[in-house]
Amino acid sequence: MASVPKRALLALGFVGLVLLIYYGLGAVVAYTDDAYVQSDFVAVAPEVAGPVRTVYVRDDQPVRAGDPLAEIDPRPFDLAVALKQARVAEAQAVTAVKQAEAAALTADLRAAEAARALAQVDDDRFAALAGDGTVSRADLDRATETLKSAQDAVAAAKGRIAVNLREAATAQAQVAVAEAELAVARYDLSRTALAAPVPGFVTNLSLRPGDFARVGTPLIGLVDDTRWRVVANFTESVAAGLTEGMPVRVWLDATPGRLYRGHVRSVGRGIARHPGAEQLLPYVKPTTDWIRLSRRLPVTIGLDERPARLFMGADARVVLMR
Repeated sequence: MASVPKRALLALGFVGLVLLIYYGLGAVVAYTDDAYVQSDFVAVAPEVAGPVRTVYVRDDQPVRAGDPLAEIDPRPFDLAVALKQARVAEAQAVTAVKQAEAAALTADLRAAEAARALAQVDDDRFAALAGDGTVSRADLDRATETLKSAQDAVAAAKGRIAVNLREAATAQAQVAVAEAELAVARYDLSRTALAAPVPGFVTNLSLRPGDFARVGTPLIGLVDDTRWRVVANFTESVAAGLTEGMPVRVWLDATPGRLYRGHVRSVGRGIARHPGAEQLLPYVKPTTDWIRLSRRLPVTIGLDERPARLFMGADARVVLMR
C-alpha cells in the first residue's frame, strides 16, 4: 500500500513537469494553428451595362495587369459616339453661321454709321443755311428726318449685333456641351473592354458570352498575386507583446515539410465582438469545436520567402520567439 502514495507523487510530479514545460515554453515561444493565407480579392465590375460579347479568360487562369478579361457588346456605344459626333458637327455649323452673321452685321453697322455721319453733315449744313433763308424750313425738316432715320438704323444694327452675340455665345455653349457628351460616349465605349487591374488569378469564373452585365455588379474575381500574406490569430496576451518586424516561421499546409521565413507586418488594434455581414472590424470566432477560447487578435505576417504557388484561404501555422 505504501507504493500508492509514491505512484501518486510520481503522477503529480509528471503533471507538474508537463505544466512547467508547457507554460515555460509558452513564455518564450508563441504558436498558433489558427492562421490562413490571405491576399486581396479584386472584384471586376463593369462601368457600363450590356450583353457580354466575348470572354477572354478561363477559370484559374493567371493574368497580368492590363490583360483583357471580357468585352461588353460595343455596338450600341459605337452608335452613341457617332450620334454625339454628329451633334458636335451640327453645333459647330451653327456657330460658324453665327460667326458669318456677325461679320455681315458688323458691315451693316459700319454702313449705317457712315450714313448717319453723312446725314449729320447734311443736317448741320441745312440748319446753317436755313438761318439766313437760303433753304426752306421744309428742306431742313427733311434733313433732320433723314438724320433721325440714320440714327435709328445705327441703333437697330447695334441691336442685331447684340442679339447675334448672345446667339453665338449660346451656340458656343452648345458646342461645349456636345463635345462633353461626345467625351462621355467615348469613355463609355472604352469601358466596354474589361481588363485585369492587377496581376493575379481568375477565380470561380462563371461568366459566359450572352450574359447581361450590369453597372457595378462584379463579373470576374481576381486573386491578387502581389499581396500575399498570412493572417494569424494570436491570443491577446501574445498579440500585445508583438512588434512590427519580429521574425516568424510559417508552416503552410499546401506545402508541408518546410518552414518559411516571415515577419510581423502589423498587429490588429481591434476586433468585432459580434459577427456581421458588413463591418469594418474583423470578427474572430471565440470558439472552436464547442470549446470557448480566449479572445484573439489578427496579426498580419509578411512572407520573406514563399512557395511558387499560394492559395487564398489555405491553412497555415505560425511560430515565433516572444
